[in-house]
Amino acid sequence: MIGRVLRSDLRHGTPPLVALLTAIAMTWMLAVHPDAWAGQWTGLSTYLRVSLLILVPLLVAGGAWRIGRERRAQLDELLATTPRPDWQPMLAAWAAVTLGGLAGAALPLAVAMILIGPQATHVGAGWWWTGLVGLLALATAAALGVLLGRFVPLRLVAPVAGITVYLGLAVPIYLHESPWTRLSPVIGHAGPADVWPVGYHAWQAAWLLALGAVLLALASRRWVATTVPALIAVGLLVVPARAGADFGEAGTDAGAVALVCTDRVPQVCVTRVHGFLLDDVAAVLEPQLRRLDGVPGAPVRAVDALAGDERADTLRVSLTQQAGLFGKPANPDWLRAEITSMLYDNDCPPVPDKADDADAAGGVDPATSAGPAASADPADQTLGQAWNWLQELPADGLAALPGDRQKEWIGRVLAAARACDRDELRKLALS
Repeated sequence: MIGRVLRSDLRHGTPPLVALLTAIAMTWMLAVHPDAWAGQWTGLSTYLRVSLLILVPLLVAGGAWRIGRERRAQLDELLATTPRPDWQPMLAAWAAVTLGGLAGAALPLAVAMILIGPQATHVGAGWWWTGLVGLLALATAAALGVLLGRFVPLRLVAPVAGITVYLGLAVPIYLHESPWTRLSPVIGHAGPADVWPVGYHAWQAAWLLALGAVLLALASRRWVATTVPALIAVGLLVVPARAGADFGEAGTDAGAVALVCTDRVPQVCVTRVHGFLLDDVAAVLEPQLRRLDGVPGAPVRAVDALAGDERADTLRVSLTQQAGLFGKPANPDWLRAEITSMLYDNDCPPVPDKADDADAAGGVDPATSAGPAASADPADQTLGQAWNWLQELPADGLAALPGDRQKEWIGRVLAAARACDRDELRKLALS
């Protein structure tokens, strides 16, 4: 009975539509942020959990629509006249919606895995746990939809339930201190080296399994069968309270932030998780570092900022948004502009009376700015000339100086910028 209903549903019912919608949603999520997962196994499993914000509501709506349609057609009354238990077709419908959602998400994920395979330079321990919890969340979401469709068989239930669940998952993302974030399978914020303890994943998996069993038992009106999974679910809720505030907090994967470096001077290093970008990153940064050779106080090496290297002789380069779909830097222009961060990324206080002017405050973002904005302040003009020199662009006044004098001047500007000494920057202004 269950097998026959399941096969029929998978061919002609709601599940094919659920599969199509989840495939479109998963493909769209992967396409808009390849930098979050390209070349990274852990990144892919984590991004699946991010994508649950869209996938879970789809599964809830699909489950509610599938069972609600059956109730509206009064098929449940017809099935009640047969000798088969009424929970069997309900369970088959849930399984069909779940399989449809999993199959829809699996296709784009499989393509992503094919792309990652040749590129990945780091395999985080237990990365698959993160993805497993995501798959269990889809099954539990379908169970919630089945429950809602069974008791409220209105056409509006499916879309309303989907929207409500979306909001319920989205709000805790912005409440980092809320205990509800531990219950949610959605990961809202994660870095390339973030990793969660296996125990936390196991707890979430057990919680989702128990919750799913409760929802299915309620949907089938088997009240006694609800008791055991309900007790387990309640018992699991006690775990975070007793574990303390650190329960569910992400740690740093030491293997992911280990450095992989070029064997030549000037040295360029990236973290192992970004190791597939090393050759392309070095090709951009090495000429810039050579240009700085002889500049007093200038960096002599470049290191992925994810490693946390704070040495004064090191240029910290952000690669968080650089992972491209085919293993190349996604934003090479940003990479070429990273060297100018020495001028502006120094946590300097805003300039008086110019607090709303990010450029005047020394806050130019080299990743999004073509250069410092024009300003009458000599300090800003000095920074602008240095910016142009670093980018090998015409620098008024500076070009008239001999090469060694240019490098000496750049060194003094870098020192003043690090010290947030705008008076010194004004003194260094070239007419």
